[in-house]
Amino acid sequence: MRDPFPVPPWLSAAVQPLTKALHLNTLHLHIHEVILIYLFYTLINSTVSPAVSSRLLGAKYDAWPRRTQLGWNMHVTAFLNSLVLSGAALYVIFFDLDRAHETWEDRIWGYTGLGGLVQAVGAGYFVWDVQVCVANFNVLGVVDLLHALVAAGISVMGYYPFGLYYGMHYALIELSTPFANIHWFLNKLGQAGSRVQVINGMLLITTFFTCRLVWGSYLTFVFFRDVWTALHAEQSHQTTYVLDAKVQSLDLEHRAPWWLACLFMVTNSVVMGLSTFWFVKMVDTVRRHSSGEREGVKTVKVKVKAL
Repeated sequence: MRDPFPVPPWLSAAVQPLTKALHLNTLHLHIHEVILIYLFYTLINSTVSPAVSSRLLGAKYDAWPRRTQLGWNMHVTAFLNSLVLSGAALYVIFFDLDRAHETWEDRIWGYTGLGGLVQAVGAGYFVWDVQVCVANFNVLGVVDLLHALVAAGISVMGYYPFGLYYGMHYALIELSTPFANIHWFLNKLGQAGSRVQVINGMLLITTFFTCRLVWGSYLTFVFFRDVWTALHAEQSHQTTYVLDAKVQSLDLEHRAPWWLACLFMVTNSVVMGLSTFWFVKMVDTVRRHSSGEREGVKTVKVKVKAL
């Protein structure tokens, strides 16, 4: 399916020399969406979330230190992005009939306009994430910045085009993110260890394990398998991309470069490593909150009995 929001010709022409030099052969078709998504999430984080949160939470939000307000606004933005990105990816997976996937060439070199649009949602968000992590490095630290850089790199390099088919499936790991943000929100609202948080914590662990660790590990395996096949292909692959009635078709001769394959393999490995690290911390946090709730109930029962 084609992108329903075609790029302005003047903008495409302006950035095409740079995108062509970087071998990002389809980025110029979606640069306007990357920019708009980046600006949209910047507006949510810097203006909309503070205003709405201050109105809904009142003095509680206003009394928080800058670090907590920063974290709250970033989690609101991440919560919104996870809903938009995973929902859009699901739509492409089920309804974009132009997505070929029968051969490794289809899965590695395939591209559709609608898939490029969804890729722009992820790229714009992670460009915003990098900017926020750099601006607040003393608060967020190196791990958050590393994750943002890796994710932004993967999203942008998909416009080679390379692995865009898998990019839509990788976006489904965001299905666990809403629960992670809700868990964080409940902590800041004084609901740590509450029944609602424990239930949300169980949902978080389940979706994180299935979406990020199981599904993510499976995708990494099959993706690496196709990449390995592409690297050892005896002949280059010729692809004609029919872009739009107003845009000339794009003819590309593909041969997987080792540097690009290694970049994707390393970045995917880093993401999986970070996911495992976060999962261990997550289980420990939920376990402590669950234990705290049980201890609180036990204490209340003893006091009532003593009376």
